Parts: sequence; C-alpha cells; structure tokens
Amino acid sequence: MDENITKMALSLPSTYMTEQWGGAHVFKVGTQTQFKMFAILRPAANRLTVKAPDPEIRAMLFEVGVAEAHSHLPRGDWMVLFLDKLDEDDVLARLEASYNTVLPNLPRSVRDKLSSG
Repeated sequence: MDENITKMALSLPSTYMTEQWGGAHVFKVGTQTQFKMFAILRPAANRLTVKAPDPEIRAMLFEVGVAEAHSHLPRGDWMVLFLDKLDEDDVLARLEASYNTVLPNLPRSVRDKLSSG
C-alpha cells in the first residue's frame, strides 16, 4: 500500500516529498519555502499520519479503533491511521481529504502562484 499512497500523494497538484525524521516520507503542498505538510508515511510501518477534516471524523476513527492521536502533533486534528485496519480506498480518500484540509491554509500569494503555474 505504501507505493500507492506515495503515488496518490504526488499526483495531487503542487505536491512534493521530502525524507525527514529517520526516513519518514513527508508529503507537502506549496513551494520549497512556503508549504504545508499534509501526510507522513513511515514505509513498511503500516501507519500514515494525516490531518482530519474535522474533529468529529477524527473522534469517530479513534472510537472504531482505526486511528489514534499523533504523539508529536497534538494540535490541529492530526491522526495516525492504522493501514492494516483500513481498506486502501479509504486510506487514499483520507489522504486526499488531508491535502484538501491544509491547502486553504497556505498563504494566498502561494496559492495564487500555484494555480497560475
């Protein structure tokens, strides 16, 4: 599933990946200097960190046992999805929702540059 997550993340407009924090694949939208992170994948760890579109969805996923809070991102509705407990279509939909959640938070000048470029 890691390969499909990476492929999907990089297919979204104006995205790129960096490797940080001991090999984590960090997916970002924006420019190299002004960006927002929208997902973190640790290859072969069966975990994907994404931002929930709202607290209710995040709470529901916690309640059914397919996600938990991210220990280093306590604010902003970040959550860790357990990839072995979700089907791939659901994971990819949550990845795209995370992208769509952080994109509007980029500075307007960056969003304008991305849409015209």
